[in-house]
Amino acid sequence: MVNIEFNPLFSGPIKYPFAFSKFKTQVGEPLIPIFVSIDAVFTPFLEPIEPSSLTINFGTKNKGLNAMFTMMNLERIVVGIQGLGISEIAYQNSLAYAKERKQGKTNNSKSTNGADHIIEHADIKKSLLNMKSIIEGERALCFWLSQQTEVSLNHKDEKVRQEASDFVSLMTPVVKTMFTDMGMEITSDAMQVHGGYGYTKDQGIEQLYRDNRITPIYEGTNSIQAIDLVFRKLVNKNGNIIDRYLDMIKNDCNIGDEKIKPFGEDFNIHIEILSNFTSWIKEKIQNSKDDASAACNDYLKALGFVSIAHAWIKVLEVSFKDYDNNKDFYEDKIQTAKFYFKRVLPRVESHFKSATTGSDYIMNFKFK
Repeated sequence: MVNIEFNPLFSGPIKYPFAFSKFKTQVGEPLIPIFVSIDAVFTPFLEPIEPSSLTINFGTKNKGLNAMFTMMNLERIVVGIQGLGISEIAYQNSLAYAKERKQGKTNNSKSTNGADHIIEHADIKKSLLNMKSIIEGERALCFWLSQQTEVSLNHKDEKVRQEASDFVSLMTPVVKTMFTDMGMEITSDAMQVHGGYGYTKDQGIEQLYRDNRITPIYEGTNSIQAIDLVFRKLVNKNGNIIDRYLDMIKNDCNIGDEKIKPFGEDFNIHIEILSNFTSWIKEKIQNSKDDASAACNDYLKALGFVSIAHAWIKVLEVSFKDYDNNKDFYEDKIQTAKFYFKRVLPRVESHFKSATTGSDYIMNFKFK
């Protein structure tokens, strides 16, 4: 058994934290300090000790690998949420900056004293809406995943628990990869909104970009997550998980409200594309693994964008139902969802078309 004491230390006014952990055994072996410097590079190191001087046992004997993957899958979700959190900070800073910064005149400028605020320019508005629609959709998906996690642990019906567990397993690589890759896109867009100031340290945006850059790498690189999704999570010993998931979200979005109908039509178009993509990739897993491998990242993105769209449909269901109770709040949600369905969800088709061109021209290429 091990007692673990943790004390956070901070190095003065700069914002890079240093962690100091002390591991102490019950039999009185010496304290072993672990210093972790979190900067542009993550550098942990242990003070040298004799191999026999410290033994740590966690969990059941000979079940360590199972325990490790339980921890690792949780961490993959947490890393995805880390990417979401950094994205939110980048968006909030960009929104505030765009409301203050003046540059150029808009197409319909009514200004009589020079430049307009950059938030009035169409391209800046589009960038901000892109950030906002992805972030809020991801957050809604997180709530759904949290709910499924609770069901998988606590529901009285074993079959319901198992199905929820399968959905959590399916979505773990999606959340880890989508949220961190989109975090890179969003922090990059945030730097662009800030212009030259985004590239310098004055506004702190470049720090957010660098902080997020590790997230597609650790706890399993995003390409490994995509491979894991395609080759292990779609169909496994628990059955055809992906088809059950697609059926579930399709039925879940079959809502009678006429106001949701235009969103539902867009959703159905793209879930059909995803279904065709799924059939194609299942076939390639059997007869052309290189084709499947080369398509893994595209497939994960397509599934991710459709999953976020499902989360948005559920947000819209509440927004239209309770609209009169808080018109400003729900109108904001409706308009943000409209941008997602018109400008972000169509990426699904692009991923499908590029991925299904195969891999021969990739694998046969000779680098010199």
